[in-house]
Amino acid sequence: MKKLKISLLLLISISLLSACDTNDIQDVQFNGAGDVFVRCIKVGDETRYAPVFYSYSNENLSLTSVESPASEVPDYNLSDYSADKRVFRLLPNAADYSTDDVANGIYQFKLTSTKQETIQTQDKLLDSRIDPMVITDFTYTKEGHIFEIKWNELNHADTYVVKLMAEKDGLSYYISDRISATEYKFNQNSKNWAYNIQLTAGKTYWLGVFGYEFENSSVADGSNINCETVEYKEIVW
Repeated sequence: MKKLKISLLLLISISLLSACDTNDIQDVQFNGAGDVFVRCIKVGDETRYAPVFYSYSNENLSLTSVESPASEVPDYNLSDYSADKRVFRLLPNAADYSTDDVANGIYQFKLTSTKQETIQTQDKLLDSRIDPMVITDFTYTKEGHIFEIKWNELNHADTYVVKLMAEKDGLSYYISDRISATEYKFNQNSKNWAYNIQLTAGKTYWLGVFGYEFENSSVADGSNINCETVEYKEIVW
């Protein structure tokens, strides 16, 4: 299996985590950024929305809080989710989704390092949304571990990505390149598998098909997300 593909979201942090000369490492200034975007999903005949938050820093974080532009909404608190404590996030639970859209505008981020230094930054949520992802055809063949997937074409989507994960939004074992079509096929011998992993026969894994709309689709790396949509399929390896 091949080298792990860097996830779309972590691309946002690359510019922040730049290398420093070893002689100057004590002089590094605490810096960071925040990103807010909307995740939309299909529930029955309804489209439901919820906010997603990420914060990125060049130092380990202890806390990130986010103030919404809607005054009646309490602050959001992000937390770590991986071995890299420089990246915090907050993903919605099922109960967090609503038929009411997420408030657009400026979201204020306050990042606190483990040294108790603080910085404030902001990100603007734009009013554009993409349609919810709907997987229209899905086949998983255990012999050869072949995945064949088709989905609906989404208005305003800039790209699609397929992931195979340990759990929903968990550790990714497979991440596709960016996809412009509305169908995709891969197997156990395809590129983009995580390096040196061994999936377990009989264990449950999750496949997700993601659609992304970026804040500026003309930017080559498309690293700042404005709207995301996903549908999952559960498989037994």
